[in-house]
Amino acid sequence: METEKKKMSKGTKVLLIIACVILIIALLMVATVVILDKLGQNSLTDDGSDIDVSDKAEVLENGTVRYNGKLYRYNDQITTILFMGVDEWDKPQNSVTYGKAEQADVNVMAVLDPVNSKLTLISVSRDTMCDIQVLDEAGNYLGTDFTQLALSYSYGDGKEKSCELTSQAVSGIFHGIKIPAYGSISINGILDLIDLVGGVTITPTESFGPFTQGQPINIQGKLAEEYVRLREHTTEGNNQRMQHHNQVILALVNKALSMAREDLFSIPELYQGVSRNVTTNVGVSKMVYLAKIAIGLNLDSQIYKVQGESVLGEGNHAEFMVDEDALMEMIINVFYVPAE
Repeated sequence: METEKKKMSKGTKVLLIIACVILIIALLMVATVVILDKLGQNSLTDDGSDIDVSDKAEVLENGTVRYNGKLYRYNDQITTILFMGVDEWDKPQNSVTYGKAEQADVNVMAVLDPVNSKLTLISVSRDTMCDIQVLDEAGNYLGTDFTQLALSYSYGDGKEKSCELTSQAVSGIFHGIKIPAYGSISINGILDLIDLVGGVTITPTESFGPFTQGQPINIQGKLAEEYVRLREHTTEGNNQRMQHHNQVILALVNKALSMAREDLFSIPELYQGVSRNVTTNVGVSKMVYLAKIAIGLNLDSQIYKVQGESVLGEGNHAEFMVDEDALMEMIINVFYVPAE
């Protein structure tokens, strides 16, 4: 006698079908994240083949250089992002005439290194003398000019083109290191971000207004505006303001990373709160990859500065001349690893 097969109830069949659909969706989502992660990695990392440090080191093959008698290999897992703070209250809603945009007063490179689990921030003075691309009002290329870095942003459209021009100029300063991702933010965007994270605590290095040297203070709102905008019009005035900016940026990044580790979705929420004043080329695939590696990195306790000397140039404008030997040391220490 044949064993009777138990028939599955309609309700059980429906539940099984739903479970299968959910499983398929989950697998597709995982596959999508993996694909986006890989796409993001491919678009944000580089083999270092375009870097030219031949004036300071012996360039060998496969991204290897001999520097001070030792061999180093380019760290091809590194991702570099350039953050720009623009000297305007709000991002223009429409593109402006080329050459009429505001200047980028803050330029900070974020170097994400998953190999060494390290996040390094490097500040580049707005007054750094470098080669920038010059465009006419129609956006046509006219040539290059050796002038202040901050002006590179102004030759663009106040949006993507300005960011691209500044990224190219900073890449040139760093001997061709690839900068595949960028983001610029206006003054109100920075102030909104400080408010959204509940303020940041800084320790002033000098006393002025409501700030006392050596006394920690939580800043947001008008207090934050006063701290980040102070500038004396001397050769050292921008260096002083850079120090303020660097303190605020370091505190912001620390707080954002802490929030992300507790709740990864807090970062998109923060971005949504300031997006109207942000220009970036970081799309979905790049965001997936960056989010994956950023939360596992340890932020260095300081923001490194490109070293050099400030002098007064024509028209009493400050000009920052890069110390190329110190810059080469930084490039080797941050972007290369010892070759075995």
